[in-house]
Amino acid sequence: MATGEFQVMKVPAEQLAGALHGQVVDPGAQPTTVVKRGEGWTVDVSWEVTGELVDWLAGCWQVQIIADLLGGGESRHPASPVEMTFTPGSGRYTASIPMRGELDAGTYDLVVNLTTTTAAGTAGALGGFVVLSKIVVKD
Repeated sequence: MATGEFQVMKVPAEQLAGALHGQVVDPGAQPTTVVKRGEGWTVDVSWEVTGELVDWLAGCWQVQIIADLLGGGESRHPASPVEMTFTPGSGRYTASIPMRGELDAGTYDLVVNLTTTTAAGTAGALGGFVVLSKIVVKD
């Protein structure tokens, strides 16, 4: 499982800190770097925020996959973003993003992008990213 960067507001770590992890898993829920385009593979993401301010967070998380085809091409957002509401009293979250048929055959760099929106719907100050290992998508 890859570990990524987590960004928080400019507060001391004991008040608010986080960790973010992600991996590609095959239909049998095993970590992998080679998948078949038409099978039910996913990107599994977990993150945790800790500290005194966790119960004061309000708003939503947004998790999105960014795929860069090696050898050129545009960055793509192959799957719809997953949105999750902050859960007071618990700073642990998980998401499984289905990727069946979302990418053409090729080799990709995948990045999990985690952002937030406030309760008012504006961009939040928490987030992060995880760069996953290269993934080979076969037909």
